[in-house]
Amino acid sequence: MSNQYFEKNPSCESRKREICVNLGGRGVEVLTDRGVFSASGLDRGTEVLLKAAPAPGAGSNVLDLGCGWGAVALGLAMKNSSCTIWAADVNERALGLCRENAERLGLKNVEVMEEGEEPPALDFIYSNPPVRIGKDAMRRLLASWIGRLKEGGKAYLVVSRHLGSDSLMDWMEEEGWKAKKIKSSKGYRVIEVCR
Repeated sequence: MSNQYFEKNPSCESRKREICVNLGGRGVEVLTDRGVFSASGLDRGTEVLLKAAPAPGAGSNVLDLGCGWGAVALGLAMKNSSCTIWAADVNERALGLCRENAERLGLKNVEVMEEGEEPPALDFIYSNPPVRIGKDAMRRLLASWIGRLKEGGKAYLVVSRHLGSDSLMDWMEEEGWKAKKIKSSKGYRVIEVCR
């Protein structure tokens, strides 16, 4: 039986648990579960992304691509209640957790997307992309979403240095996007991509 966080329906039995993490500058209790990305807590890459990437401007439409239990969506929503944060993931268990965590924290500006749903034109994308799906699949995923950014929109991605951050930047430049490293920390690189 396969059990990957990027599967639509994880095969492992659900075992929700509550953890305490620091999001949006404060300690909060959230639910995680087996079969979702970083079920044991806030992973290092996402922590680096949340600290390094600038917060979205007021009234922005923002996408958390590969939301998992909601770390990025929740953290951004807590920092700016006037933004709409769209949370997308292939994993249905992850989407349920993100929705439940937003409700528990009283965040009315988090919209968990259903399969096939599309948000309005995006100002920003924040993502710790699922590199484990493979280079080609990840590039297709990123291209499909970066193409939905408004002209002048930006994506902030965090990728491990050892899992291809430099080659990802090279590919983005080849695709015609401006990509630059804005932070390196704990073995991760935060990349800003401008459309």
